[in-house]
Amino acid sequence: MPGDRPVPRDSPTYQEFARLYYLAQRMSGTTVDRWNGNLYATDDELMGGFKPKSGDMRLSDERVLRHLTGAPPRTTPSARSEAIATVLHESTHAGLATDAPGEPNAVRSSQSVGLMEGVAEVHAMENFEAFAERAGYPDLPTPIPTYPGAYAATSDLLSQVTGPAMTRRTLLDEAIRGPGVMHFDQFANAAVQNRLRDVVPDRAADQQAVRAALISTMTHVYWPTIQHRPASAGESLGNEIRQHLNAKIDEIRQHYSPGQTQPFPAESPNQLAVQAAQPAAQSEAPKTKPDAEAAAPARAGTSTAPEMRFLTGLAPAAGATRKAPSLGQGQKGAGSNHRGPTTERELD
Repeated sequence: MPGDRPVPRDSPTYQEFARLYYLAQRMSGTTVDRWNGNLYATDDELMGGFKPKSGDMRLSDERVLRHLTGAPPRTTPSARSEAIATVLHESTHAGLATDAPGEPNAVRSSQSVGLMEGVAEVHAMENFEAFAERAGYPDLPTPIPTYPGAYAATSDLLSQVTGPAMTRRTLLDEAIRGPGVMHFDQFANAAVQNRLRDVVPDRAADQQAVRAALISTMTHVYWPTIQHRPASAGESLGNEIRQHLNAKIDEIRQHYSPGQTQPFPAESPNQLAVQAAQPAAQSEAPKTKPDAEAAAPARAGTSTAPEMRFLTGLAPAAGATRKAPSLGQGQKGAGSNHRGPTTERELD
């Protein structure tokens, strides 16, 4: 992009970023690495972000890169914390597989962009201290979430679905390894393990159907924009999901009364995969498929164009069209300390 400057690979700045990036990759346990090795310094007000289409990493010179190697007079603890959190957040996006076109419960719509952003932000906040210590940046203050809306909504949803059978830590560790379009299915599975394990049979058909039903309660129309909204909006979103999720769990419990042998009736969100799995209908299956390259938002402080190209033009996920709550007013990023979503942390 105009104004971007390649950071020389033999420079201290590049080498420090690469060291931090690969440390984050090792700590996450991911086997995916989508960064192509190109690092660009930008003059944008946004923090920057990973560009999934090209594999480039674009980070603000003023707000991120200078705080990774500068002498103490050039930075402050809070600015350095924000820079380290940005590296951790963007490394999470670069280490995340995104698409899963063959999975019936994949949510290949823009709802997954918001949850991907929220998962990356919660992971960055909850692992910040350990990452900073191992990276050689001890005693930094915990940064404020860049995407407070996405952070609040995702953190609340994590609390709703996790428990002894699948803990918050276990689910987060699973989620950051992706695929991103399976985040809702991963959260639904946690809800099954913690809240329905005693009634839902282990049969694959039952498990998948129940997860699909739970996914329909989570895929809200505000997920695509929640990363630009304040924490209060995320809390409102989480509360509404809670009401629908609890009601659906009660409905599922009633369905699996003694003697019930049929799976819970539910429609999987990825009907293309369902159709492709039906031999008799293979010849009638659509010949074109959505583009599977997902976009990562730019960290508050990056671009806002959606980076998941395959998300455009698709029907909303099941249940995603119900009436949305009032999530507050304000401009994009209102109430946030925007580094920019990786949709800027980046969507374009």
